[in-house]
Amino acid sequence: MIFIGAREAKQIDILQASIRVFSKHGFDGAKMEYIAKEAGIGKGTVYEYFESKEHLFEEILKFSVREFHLGLKACMDQGETIEERLLNYSRYNVEFLNNHMDIFQIAMQVNILSQEIRMQLIAEREVICEQIIDLVKAAKAKGECRADLDEELATFCIMGTLDEFSKKRVFCNRSPLEEIDHQAIVVMVLKGLRGLLS
Repeated sequence: MIFIGAREAKQIDILQASIRVFSKHGFDGAKMEYIAKEAGIGKGTVYEYFESKEHLFEEILKFSVREFHLGLKACMDQGETIEERLLNYSRYNVEFLNNHMDIFQIAMQVNILSQEIRMQLIAEREVICEQIIDLVKAAKAKGECRADLDEELATFCIMGTLDEFSKKRVFCNRSPLEEIDHQAIVVMVLKGLRGLLS
């Protein structure tokens, strides 16, 4: 169990309230007073933690990406085989995108992200890459994948395929989560990793 201090807990409360407000009002429509009201605090308290709405939005993105990384690791760790772990990845990815759709759509529309936050988001993505590389290495060691498989290339193929699959189903098709065929996409990925032609 991870213990956090009172200040960090309050910051997380503000971030979670902010996610709800940004999701409802968009970036331009979200006001600091709305966020304060949603968090049950005074507007001045929000400014004690976040100097501006732009800074707050950047922190939401960092918080969300970190939350995704930790949740994905926990979810994938529940699987035994590479197939189970990739199925967990696919399901978690779709569910997370579905639950955070508004924030990611706002992030794609606004052009406020500083170079520092861009670099932090890239670094967090690298952590996820390493996690998938470890998965591929373990699968190779257990004979679940081809022995000559390029681990980095396999990782990019896995992440790219599952991420695009998730985005298409969640953002474009707006598919009901229970109707998404995770097994089909995982079988397709595994055919490549195992070198099967059919």
